[in-house]
Order: sequence, then structure tokens, then C-alpha cells
Amino acid sequence: MSYRRWLLAFCLLAVPLPAFANNPPQPDGALSVLLIFPVAILGLRLAGVRRDEQKKTRRLLTGLILGFAFLLTLAGTGIAIIPLLVLLCYGLHRGGLAISRGQGTKRFAAGAGVILFTFFAIANYLASLNPLSVGRYESSAVGTVRTINTAEITFQSDAMLDTNKNGVGEYGTLEQLEKTGFIEAGFLSRAEQRGYRVTLAITGDPAQNEKQFFVSAVPLNYGQPRRTLSLLAAWQSKHPFARRSFASDESGVIRGRDLGGTRPVTREETQKWEPIN
Repeated sequence: MSYRRWLLAFCLLAVPLPAFANNPPQPDGALSVLLIFPVAILGLRLAGVRRDEQKKTRRLLTGLILGFAFLLTLAGTGIAIIPLLVLLCYGLHRGGLAISRGQGTKRFAAGAGVILFTFFAIANYLASLNPLSVGRYESSAVGTVRTINTAEITFQSDAMLDTNKNGVGEYGTLEQLEKTGFIEAGFLSRAEQRGYRVTLAITGDPAQNEKQFFVSAVPLNYGQPRRTLSLLAAWQSKHPFARRSFASDESGVIRGRDLGGTRPVTREETQKWEPIN
């Protein structure tokens, strides 16, 4: 192989593989797209389509474009959209050829099979890009608790609230944190969209001692999503699932534990949970 071909092969691999390592599609999604090629070839043969005599250069160019398009789909993000459309057009075109240029009535079944499989493969691929990930929702919940911790510490250190006028600030409610701009409006509703119910409790008598705060995040839907064909998941509502509950207080330590379900938690019991690194 000449150095030009080696250079071309390197470019084909160098572009998508770094993105694939960071945000790959699930294996079933990538495999479905790859199977478009043998399914299209088999469909044309079953339909009895006679192969056109194409120039060698044209066949090579077509193969390179399709191969490059498939490799780019391994990126799994925005870079995969255009090559994914190329593969979609390829499958639909081959299915159309089987119907229009095939022999007998079997050409309809063969062409329809290629077209349906192409739609299946593309839908399966798209669904595999956004799997229901327990870890992703749990990480988001930890980030939510950490954000409230930071807001409370800043609110207290800036003495935004000093009920007993002793010069030492107190912790604030969610409404007070929102009003002063330490957290954004609608913060809790966005947390619920990511699968967690977050509560913040302020305790203590400011006339005698400074207030304390306790924040907890428990899953709205406990468990692990049942693994199904990604194509089915593409039309199903993606309810966030999670297992672990998280909590923290004025110490700033975030703790978590799998409680085997979803329920309210108390400050006392969370002190026995394992700290989150």
C-alpha cells in the first residue's frame, strides 16, 4: 500500500475514534448501522437486480465515502449526523432499486425489507446514543446537592440573614437562596426532571444558636431500567432511574447510600452513610 493510502486510512480512523472514546454509541447501535451494507446487498440479490458495470474508480470512491460515513458515526455526537444521513440515503436508495429494478413479485418484499431495516438501524443507533444511565442521573444529583451546599455556605458567610443580630450569618431557605441569586429560579424543578426530589430543611433557633441546614436528594424512580431493544426505547418515555440517595448538611460532606427504594431521609441516619469522593 502506498503512503497516500496509508495516510487516507489514518485520517479515516483519526477523526472519529477520539470522539468515540468519549461518547460512543452503544454496541447494538453501531452494529445495526454496520449491518445496513450486507442487508442492502442481500436485498438486491434476492430481488434479482442485475449489477451495473461501473468503473473501478467509481466503485472505489463510493466504498470510501460509505466507509468514511460509517466511521464518523462512531463519534456518537453532532459529527455523526451528516454521515448518518448518507447511510440512510444509501439504504433507502438500495431498497428503491430492489423494488424498481428487481424481478418478479419478490422484489417488493426484498426492497421493503431493506428500507424497513434501514429505518430500524438508524432509529436503533439514535436511541443508543442516549441510554438510560443510572450513573448519569446519580452524578447529576450529587452536583445538585453540591450546588446547594455552595450556595448555603456563601449565603451564610456573607451574612445575608442575621436574625439575632450577632454578626454571624445564618443559612437560608430555597426561596431566600433564589431571591438573592445564589441558585437559579426553578432549580428544584430541573432536578426533578433529572430524576431526583430535592428537599432543603433549615433547623435551629436563631435566638439561641445559629441555624443548620440539611439537604437530601432521593430518586423519583428507584431501580435500573429494564434493558430492551433500543428501537423500542426510541418511542418510550425515558423516565430517569436511580438507586442511591444523597444528603449533606452544613459540614459540606456529601453522603450517599442505596436504600433499596425511595423514601424521605433524616439527618441522623445519613450520618452513617458513606461519604462521596
